Amino acid sequence: MLLFDSHYCPVSPTNSLRVTAWLAILWMTSQLSCPLIGVAQISPGAQRALNTPALLDQAKRLVQGGDPQGALSVLNRADLQAPGASEIHALKGVCLALLAKPIESAEEFDQAIALRPNYAPTYLSSGLALANFDDLDRASARLSTALRLDPHLPGARFNYALVLARAGKYAESEEQVDKVFADKQEKESALDLWRLKARDVYYQKKWQDTIDAYGKVLKFQPHWPEAYFAMGEAFYYLNLPRKSMPELEKAVALDPEKFAAHELLGKLYQDAGRQQEAIAQLEEAHRLQPNDRSAIYRLYRIYLHNGDTINSSRLEKELQNSAARELAESNGEARAIILNNTGIELEKKGDLAGALDHYDQAAKTDVTNVVFQRNAALLLCKMGRPQEAIRRLRDILSLDSDDAETLQILAVANELAAGDLAKKRTLPAAQASH
Repeated sequence: MLLFDSHYCPVSPTNSLRVTAWLAILWMTSQLSCPLIGVAQISPGAQRALNTPALLDQAKRLVQGGDPQGALSVLNRADLQAPGASEIHALKGVCLALLAKPIESAEEFDQAIALRPNYAPTYLSSGLALANFDDLDRASARLSTALRLDPHLPGARFNYALVLARAGKYAESEEQVDKVFADKQEKESALDLWRLKARDVYYQKKWQDTIDAYGKVLKFQPHWPEAYFAMGEAFYYLNLPRKSMPELEKAVALDPEKFAAHELLGKLYQDAGRQQEAIAQLEEAHRLQPNDRSAIYRLYRIYLHNGDTINSSRLEKELQNSAARELAESNGEARAIILNNTGIELEKKGDLAGALDHYDQAAKTDVTNVVFQRNAALLLCKMGRPQEAIRRLRDILSLDSDDAETLQILAVANELAAGDLAKKRTLPAAQASH
């Protein structure tokens, strides 16, 4: 989370979710209560009920002190026929989740909900426990119910957004984050919200929103390399190289081990005619990920163009070895062709986002075939995103400056970017592979 597959893996929200989850669960335990029975009632059942609050308090202290097994032992002495049984089951669910017993934990939460079906904190705690075991569908359902019962339940909406993001539902996650921003009763930190918002829009490839959201993050966290890389990549795809370059330079300065930042910066330097700087960045990318064929191929083309036969021969051999490994593993070229052709079918059906994803995957699977990247650029033109198309077409031309079809599409893309939308009708169809 590369910032996608496209170049960078941002920090997974998993750890944030788990920390927040258990804090929220412990918050729930602090809210647990069970009705006291009047002192005048002295029946044995009443005496047992009077013990329930004390057992809950003792168990909560043990949980908060890091002893869920001890808390569970205390709770097992409770009378489940007395008032407060729902709270006993819920806290047992917390203990069992902390002890990594997902089935038993879920059973306790189910019993708690059955006894008290309209109590939102139990749904919150159950949802977070399920999320901790990566049962994201059930977690989402429980958290959604918690919010339906209590739209302002502290921590519920933010954690719901985190679960949705972990499930890859970035648009839905973004919607929940926006609701947190709008809810004056929410107490989530602005930094956490903007970080989640930034990742959500990044994964949706909303490039201007990515720049805006990560810009907000940097006001709170000015030395975060992920933000500089994401903004650099966003400017790159918006075909704003002069803005992209300094962001990527900050990213590699803060995190020298980030392969994708070196690779993108190498592309920009190459495009700007700064060949030696491009080689330095691409060689560093190659060092960090020796089997990445995209970096190898780009370096190979630069050395070949410069007449450096020693390095071009070295990289040509690496490409051949990489291709042989890939062929032995999964026949990468055939897989790329299938991805490209299914992308064309998706495009015909109107699933443009799905088609673009298939073209991108094909281009990454077979970096030597420009057809796939060209099809992606064509589709971006049709989607009204000509600057992104221009960026990709220029990448192709940096490898083969005489590619006639790419030059033809670039001419149309430039006219579209200038506002002549009628030129869209002159774009050729996507090219199938055989």
